[in-house]
Amino acid sequence: MSLPVHGGETAAFALLGSVVADLQAKGTVAILSGLKNKVRKVQPGFSEKTFGYGGFLQFAKAAATRGVITLEWDPEEDDYILGVPAAKA
Repeated sequence: MSLPVHGGETAAFALLGSVVADLQAKGTVAILSGLKNKVRKVQPGFSEKTFGYGGFLQFAKAAATRGVITLEWDPEEDDYILGVPAAKA
């Protein structure tokens, strides 16, 4: 299965949200570093560049703006932590 380019951004955001939700369900913190590799394990052909994003952080920020995920800087991890909004968990 591959994500369609046109209209596929919504599906790509949903994919990101499901990966983050799965990590949360397992009690694992979803840290931005390495998360793209986890998304690619589910969807091997995934690339945020397909949807016009310059990098994975930009893609994650767009997903957070749409309310699919939460994105918060964690100074202890020195990285962004992603979550699923309570209403979607």
